[in-house]
Amino acid sequence: MKLRIMSPAADRAGHKVLPAPRLGSLEGKTIGLYNNNTKEAGGITGGADIAVERVAEHLRRRYPGIKFERYGGNVRPGRPALGRTVHIDAEEAARIALEVDAVVGATAH
Repeated sequence: MKLRIMSPAADRAGHKVLPAPRLGSLEGKTIGLYNNNTKEAGGITGGADIAVERVAEHLRRRYPGIKFERYGGNVRPGRPALGRTVHIDAEEAARIALEVDAVVGATAH
């Protein structure tokens, strides 16, 4: 009998992505909140929606003038119902970039 052991780890990506520049302050900024598993999209929440809302609560306390836009699920009429099976494509990412100053995202299963 021969035993074959395989690793479940994925291969490393062949490229690096630099982090986006940090904002000087969040005062008066608009922050996008994205989660991939919303009830609106018919999914069963895995906690990603709870995570981004908790982040928003903490940011709101620290920066009273902060605003939030939500992404994920079917919360934007005429736009893709984003979720586990429909990801943000380049066109939607460009639209979101025009609407917010930064994005906080969470994923769940």
